[in-house]
Formats: sequence, C-alpha cells, structure tokens
Amino acid sequence: MAEEISRRDFVKQTAVGTAMLAGGSANALHAAAAPMDPKKQIVAALGSVFVPSKPGDAGYKELEVYGITDYVMQELPVANTLDAFNTAAKQFFDGKSFLDLDEKQREEYLGLIADGSKITDENQRKSLQACYRGARFRILTTYYKNYPEHQVKRNAAGDPILKPGDIHQTLWEFENPNTKKIQTGWDVTGQKRLISWEEEERLRAKAKKEWNYWFDDYLVKLNDSRPPAAAAIKTSDGHDYYDVIVIGGGTAGCIVAGRLAERGINPKTGDRLKVAMIEGGDDWTIRDVGIRPGYGGPIRRSKITDLPDGIGPEGSPGPTYLWPGPLEGHDENFRLIGGCSNHYGGTCWIPGDEDFHFYREASGVDWDLAKFGDAIQEVRDMFHPTAHPDAWWSKGDHLWADAGRSLGFEMFTTETSMRNGLGVGTDLNRYDTKGTALPWAYIGLNNGLKVIPNAEVQKILIEKVSGGRPLATGAVYTDKAGKTHELRAARVIVALGAMFTPGFLYKSGYGPREFLGDKLLVENKNVGHHLTGDCDLRSSVYLEEPVAETGEIGRGGPWTAMNPRPWGELTVHIRNEGAGGGEPLGAFAPAFGWEHKEYMRNMLGARHQLAWATHFGAIPWSWRVTPDRKLERVELDAPRLDARIKEAGEVIRAWSEKLAIKPAKTDFRIFSRPSTLIPPQHRTGTARAGVSPETSVCSSDFDCHDIDHLLFTSSCTIPRTFFWSLGPTAVNAAYSWRRIIANHFSTGCSTKGFA
Repeated sequence: MAEEISRRDFVKQTAVGTAMLAGGSANALHAAAAPMDPKKQIVAALGSVFVPSKPGDAGYKELEVYGITDYVMQELPVANTLDAFNTAAKQFFDGKSFLDLDEKQREEYLGLIADGSKITDENQRKSLQACYRGARFRILTTYYKNYPEHQVKRNAAGDPILKPGDIHQTLWEFENPNTKKIQTGWDVTGQKRLISWEEEERLRAKAKKEWNYWFDDYLVKLNDSRPPAAAAIKTSDGHDYYDVIVIGGGTAGCIVAGRLAERGINPKTGDRLKVAMIEGGDDWTIRDVGIRPGYGGPIRRSKITDLPDGIGPEGSPGPTYLWPGPLEGHDENFRLIGGCSNHYGGTCWIPGDEDFHFYREASGVDWDLAKFGDAIQEVRDMFHPTAHPDAWWSKGDHLWADAGRSLGFEMFTTETSMRNGLGVGTDLNRYDTKGTALPWAYIGLNNGLKVIPNAEVQKILIEKVSGGRPLATGAVYTDKAGKTHELRAARVIVALGAMFTPGFLYKSGYGPREFLGDKLLVENKNVGHHLTGDCDLRSSVYLEEPVAETGEIGRGGPWTAMNPRPWGELTVHIRNEGAGGGEPLGAFAPAFGWEHKEYMRNMLGARHQLAWATHFGAIPWSWRVTPDRKLERVELDAPRLDARIKEAGEVIRAWSEKLAIKPAKTDFRIFSRPSTLIPPQHRTGTARAGVSPETSVCSSDFDCHDIDHLLFTSSCTIPRTFFWSLGPTAVNAAYSWRRIIANHFSTGCSTKGFA
C-alpha cells in the first residue's frame, strides 16, 4: 500500500502563507557590496539550505551577487521572527545559533523544526514552524520562478520592450530573460517558457498534422469600412446619452454588447443602436486587427509574455488585472475586456438537460434545451470546444483512464475550447487558440460599439416615479484619472458577474432592506442571495516510475462520472489532471536540500505524478454576498455533502490501487476536509432569473422585476450552478441578447426612454 502523507509530512513538505512573488523593484539586481545585516545573513543561510550548491551545480548562493536575498526579504512574511529563529537553535546545538551551525547542522535544525516533536513549548513551536514555512515559501518560489531572470524589460507603460521591426512580436531572440549565463531555477527544472518564431512555425506544422481540423484564417477581423464608434448625444440637461449601456466588459458583456450593436435597432427611429460597453479594465485585448487562432495578434502577443513576473496579466497580476475577491488570498474576475474568458483554462461545459432542470427547479424560469438551441450553437461556433488530438495523450493519461475503466467507469474525452492549438498551454494564450468572448467584442466594433475602458462604474441611476415604477436612467462611472462621469441611456444592462453585481446594486440603492437600511431606494430581498457554486477536490499520487515527458505535462485527457445520467444533486465528475504538481511546494516535494533539488531537476517530480479533480455539482447549499463583498453561507446539507465526499474519496483510493504503475506516495487528505470549510467555486445566482420577485431578481427574459429599463446578464442570472461557469455564462448571454433584442430593440418595441 502506498505511503499516505501524514500530518507531520504535511508540515514538513508544504508551505502555508498568502505572500505571492511580486514584481521586482528597479534596484533588485545589483551586486552585494556591504556586509549583510543579521537578518539578511539568516535568510541567505536558509537559501543555501533550501537550494544547495556544489561545483558545476550552482544554487541559491551563486545568485547572491544578483541580490536574491534582498529580493526575498522585500516580501518575506516572517522577517520579524528571524532573530528568534536564529537564537532558538542554541537549546539544541550546545549554545550555537543557527548562523553558527555548519551546513549539516542547519539541515538538522530545519528538520527538527518541521517535525516539531522536540520543541516542548507550544508557542515557540508554532512560531518556529511559521518562520520555517514562510521562509521556505518565499525562497523556493523566488528561486524557481527564475530569479534574477524572471522579468522581461518593460517601458514606462509596463509594456515589454521588443526588438524594433519585429513583426511577430516575439520575446525569444531579443528579450528572453533566461540568458543561460547563470544557472537559475528554470535551468534546473528544464522549463522553456519562451519560444522563437521558428519554433512556433515548427509547432504549427506539427499541429496541422495532429488536428483533424485546422482553420488557417482570421476567426474575426475588423472591417476597414466599419462605422465609427457610437458617439453620445447630449440630453437637455447636458449628459451624454446612449441607447443602451452595458456595464461590464467580461464574458457576458462582450457577447451582449457585440450582438446588440450588430442586430439591435432603436425602435423609435429605426436607426442603428448607440451601444456603449463600460469596463473597469483595459482594452488592449481588442486593439489588434483581429483574432487569428494559432498565430495571435502583435499587441496581445506582446502583452502576454507567459512569464508570471507579477507585472503582466500572468501569474500574480495583483490590482492591475484582478479585482479583489471575497475570500482571503482569492482574487477573481479579470479586469480586462474579455474578462475571465481570457484566463480560464479552456474547459467549456455546455449546459444540457440536467442544467435546465436545476434552473427551472430553483426559480421557475421557462428555460429548456430547445429554447437555448441557437444560443448553444452560437457558443459552440465561437468557442470551438473540441477534444485534444490523440497524439497529445501521455502515458499517464492512458494509465489513468485504464485504471478507471477497470473499476467500470466509462471514459469521456474532455472538450477544451481550442482552435489550432499548438500544445503550448491555454491560460491567457498569446496565440489566440483558446475560445474567448473577444470575437463578440470585435463584432461589436465592426458595428459601431463604443468601448469605454478603465472606467469603474459606481452606481445605476434610479429614478423614482410618482405613482409609477422606478426607472433605470443611466449610470455613474469614474475614469482612470479619477474624474466622475454620468451617462444616460434608454436601457441599462448589468453584466458584472455573480460576485460584483450585488455590491453594485447595493450602492445603487437596490437590494434587501436588511443590508441597505435608510439607503434603500427599491427593495428586493433576493439581490445578493441564492448564490450557488460547484467545488473541486484535488488529490494526487506519486508513482514509482515517470509517466510523462516534460512537454506532456498538463495536457489533460479523459473524465468520467460516478453515476450514470440523468445526473441529479451532488453529481460527481472525476477529471484527469494529468501529470503535474511538480511545484517546489507541492505535496510530494521534499522539504529542502539536494533531495528537493533533484525532485525539481528536469521536472522529475511532476513527471511522476497523476492527479484527480473530483468535481461536485448541484450541491445542496446557498450563500449570500454582503455589502462588504464577503460570502456568507445561508444553507448547507452538510451530512449529505460529507457523505458524498467520503464516497468519492473511497473511489479515488480504489482507483489509485488499479494503476498499472504503483504509487509510492498518495495525497488524499482533501477528502478529510469537512464540507463546512469548502467555499463555492464557479458562482452563480445573485440576481437570478425567475418567475417572480418573491424568488428572483429578473424575469426569464432578463428584465428586472422591480425597476423598468434595467436588465441583467452574466453568471448572476443563472438560477443555480450545476457545473462550471464560463460555458453556462456564455450560453446564458447568447440567449439573453436574443430576448433583449426581441423585447427592447426591435420594430414595435416600447419607445419609452429613447431619445
């Protein structure tokens, strides 16, 4: 039987903390000239233990001349405990501090702290272990994120500096930071993040043979004869007016705004609609001439470096590209035209009969698969969900699937939104291979869509009408310079997603009385409530033999369901995570030293691993979003969910025992986690559509129950999460624009509010 990771192993082999590797300062790379202060000496000594060196195999200390310890200490979460860490060694090593110990003794000291059994003072043990974990986290992530060659050079605007005249916008020849002049973390792991144009061409030639279908043209392109962006007209009181404003330029916002600009008309004049889409992030995603899958556009290629350096959109982008999330350490919702569709992994769950059953059951919507048929086909056409070529399956993929079949599970092939994939990843794909909402934005631009980027909308303007229903008449936003603008519109569409819609409505005076008090303008108890989500529990094994080459890691493959269709509540899908998990802080990573370095060398640890993503859908729980954007659980059938988690854990353990290559270690701790500690993922429902204001916020046609001329789209309108969010959100938006045009922007529609 494989060795299950114990709690003590977990303390030794993982790091806990919320600090993330951020971008370096301008003076991060410099030669160390002055003697180190004591704290710096401690960190430098720790670095040499965590990443050791020997002749011909450089490690941490060889990077000291480039300021690695200065950089580590910039965001070291435990700097104030280093002195205590240093002196605490005296009680175990005959009065010697950590700095006085030789190399072997320092390793012994770290092992003693990680184990903890010889430290009898509980407070001291906790403090020393926290210091150890914090230092380990910061040192290993810094080194294996390739310091000091972890950033490309950028100009004052933060854009990568490329070779003049480079029409391909490649970083390889001119600004590949991994110069090979020194040994860095990437040199140890064998990672190759940046590739040359010649390598791209080789990959494309290979991919054209692997794919059954190759689309060697632009998916969408800006027309030279397109009309100019819609210009606002002035109202009698001097405000800018558009026929419709779409608030939010993410997945749903792009889909709805693009199609309204293309197909909607002003019912009062019969003219093309004046459509404005307001987004809090930038719009560089739509500045290229078009989207050519497998090749990309020069602007997107230059912005997406594939380097998680904390400056660009990859990795840990911080406030530039992510809005703060409701859970500590969890940011969410991309701040960029295209939104989360830009950075999701590519898995595209298209809603089926089960999804619509849960929608109807939750809030009484009249939706079904037949009504959504055109919307589903539209998303399939744009996102192009398809199975990876057979050539992409690794030995580990086949091993995983064969073991599942031996338990009687039918294997399905994961559909990924990918067109002309090169096998070089999917998140923020610089080659435009991954399906995103950007094609709809281009459709809008070809039809006069006005995009207002870098604009944070503050509230909807709600007008109380004596003897009548309240009206939405516009919105207020703040631009990048901090200037406030007030727009008027005949119709206002909120497309801000499940988490952001409630807070925005609260600030506008719309929501539950218990949240708004005397700021309440219009009451609806369902705003911010009924949030649901699915969840993933990830587990893994470390096999006795490697099952993948470095280039095969992370390509994915098969999946199955624990129960046959039709699927009901607490349906469980089990998806192959492929070989992976070779991160320096992964569950199977040794604590430090040479054993750890050999685990990382040539991604050896990752190549030994298989993983399961055990995905729970239609969970019996409900949450609400508070005015400070925190998540509060309202309902949870904990006994049922706990029982299902236990059952799934038993399946995964049995599955691991059927693998043709036996696991040396397993990590199934996640199945011991109580359901009360599991947050919802892929959230929906906070302004859900439904049959009445007693149970929902908007109608099946997306009109607000309580405020005229206010409409909703995005994941906030989906009554209940079954699985995932990107696919259902896109399908929901593709259906919503059809209903919105039919009810508001066609001949014969009401002309109220139109200029």
